[in-house]
Amino acid sequence: MKILTKEEIFPALKQLVSQAKKEILIVSPWVKGEVLDKLLSEKEDLNIEILIRSSKLEDLLITDPYTFDIIQKYNGKIYLNPDLHSKFVIVDGKKAIVGSANITKAGLFEEGNIETAVLIENKKEIEKLKDYYHQIKKRSIDVQTQVFGFILNSLNSREAEAILIRKLPEQTYVKIPINQEAFYLGRIAVIKSINLGIVSSFANTVFKNLLTKTDEIKQIFSGENQLWQHSALLSYLYENSESFYIANVEILAEFNPKKIKEKESILKTPLEPPKAGTLILSLKKEEEIKNILRINHAGYEMGTPVEFGRIFNTDIPVFIDLDKITTMHMAVLGTTGSGKTTFIRRVLEHLHVKNVRVFIFDLYGEYYEGLRMDKSLLEHVVFPDVLFPITAEDMKETLKEEGIPIQEKSNEERRIISLFREYFKPDINILAFKEKNLEDILIEAVSLTDPSGYLRKDLIEFIDILKRDYGENALTKQVEVVKQIMSSFESKKNIIIYNLNYITDAKSRVNLSGTIMKELFRRAKETDERWMVVLEEAQNFAPEKGFGEIPASSENISYLMARKIATEGRKFNLGLIAITQRPANINKYVLSQLNTQAIFKLINRNDLDAVSVFFEFSKEDVYSLLPLLKPGSVFITGLAVPFGLLAEIELG
Repeated sequence: MKILTKEEIFPALKQLVSQAKKEILIVSPWVKGEVLDKLLSEKEDLNIEILIRSSKLEDLLITDPYTFDIIQKYNGKIYLNPDLHSKFVIVDGKKAIVGSANITKAGLFEEGNIETAVLIENKKEIEKLKDYYHQIKKRSIDVQTQVFGFILNSLNSREAEAILIRKLPEQTYVKIPINQEAFYLGRIAVIKSINLGIVSSFANTVFKNLLTKTDEIKQIFSGENQLWQHSALLSYLYENSESFYIANVEILAEFNPKKIKEKESILKTPLEPPKAGTLILSLKKEEEIKNILRINHAGYEMGTPVEFGRIFNTDIPVFIDLDKITTMHMAVLGTTGSGKTTFIRRVLEHLHVKNVRVFIFDLYGEYYEGLRMDKSLLEHVVFPDVLFPITAEDMKETLKEEGIPIQEKSNEERRIISLFREYFKPDINILAFKEKNLEDILIEAVSLTDPSGYLRKDLIEFIDILKRDYGENALTKQVEVVKQIMSSFESKKNIIIYNLNYITDAKSRVNLSGTIMKELFRRAKETDERWMVVLEEAQNFAPEKGFGEIPASSENISYLMARKIATEGRKFNLGLIAITQRPANINKYVLSQLNTQAIFKLINRNDLDAVSVFFEFSKEDVYSLLPLLKPGSVFITGLAVPFGLLAEIELG
């Protein structure tokens, strides 16, 4: 150890810094840019960090903007600490100078204060000092990336007003410290602005106390270095408790990471408002928040967390609790191209739980190729274009559409309808299609008619019309389709995709889907596995009354089964995910049973009205954003997430 007098300190510092190969760590409450520039003198490719004091505005009026210019020139880091009084410099973890001098003219040059320092080269002492440096740094603020602003005024435990020191998009999630361990999770809801050029007009407003020091405010914003401005404003607010706001912040939850290790309550409802002057910090790559996002709405750790994207405007992964979907169901709502199907794909791609089986009713053939996962995990059932009546009424309606009304007045008509009632059953296990194709049944119906009567002629023409309109397969592939269905039930694959893309008849699509769902419901009662049904374009399967060509009545088996699964499926670990671009057109009762909602961009007024019930008062700003959301942005709320939040998914 070597003692350095006043005159020896700067030359020793200069020599020490000139020897730096990797790292320079500077701790000095006050720093002048001119002195720092002379000290560093074109050092390149080094890790340069500097800790400065920020307890009041005076600190940042001494540490001038040029200091920040110099640090940014060398791509260095600046940290602020309101309690800093230490002064030392460490180079490459090998040598250090510790003393009483700041990096200022008064501290280091002859005409200044009387200062003393020591040069340390002992390895153990250097390691001890470097550890101390990191302790101070840990309690300091990285103003370049971490600080967004300050709490100015708490309206209650769930809402606060704030000033932002850098431009942020609305809906950004932030961290508001409570103490060394705990913090509030906040959401920037609405941002407003104040023109500092007209501050005098506010003289008699609630901002009076703040603006009595307009000279100081103008001095802060007159500096050319924006980072210095942020730091100076931070110091000003440390010194002054006055407030003016430009942002509304929703306080979502109180969180203490330490409680996770202690197996205590993980998530708490905020009961006390954040204090005025509390920092608003970035959540970029924030490790602690990951634990929050693995908690469901009840405050418990998710049973089966499935990653599906990132929190809006961060790099932090966000999760959904599969356990809450398999028991309490989910709705995925949004316009065409907004990201609904991709969202479900992302969930399925991250589904690494082997005891969950998913049955997807894919209306447009979008899932098999779109899923970025091992195709050996998928059972892809591609149905040919078939007609699939499952009741005698279905056949009567089809005959009527072709100009052959059967009213069961003659014996011929009664025999035919009796045959149809015998063969067509809304149950896959007793449906005649297990052994007979539709053409076989129609030919048998023809045989029941008078050889010279008009009905035989009409039925023969009817068969020809169906073949002409739908193709030969429409009448000859029913047995094959039933075999496909029964085989899919025995599959050991995680995901079963029922590709309905080639079926042109809408009634046949819902009949086929409804009979499959009915059998799934029956089998779910007999297994301990967790199953999920995914209905793509769900308004086609479970429509609201008065929408579309498919009825919302007992005549629609897919509607009946969607209601049944939505109501009773949770008893048997059978979940439902309903996806639709028209929330107004899906059955309201079914929609009400879907207890997690992923809502993408919506434009239509009826659709917006249909989802408005999912937005509490504090989320009205999010509701107003729905028509403006970009593809891939989603608001997700309900039982499978800790609270309503905005997220982003990867498209493509």
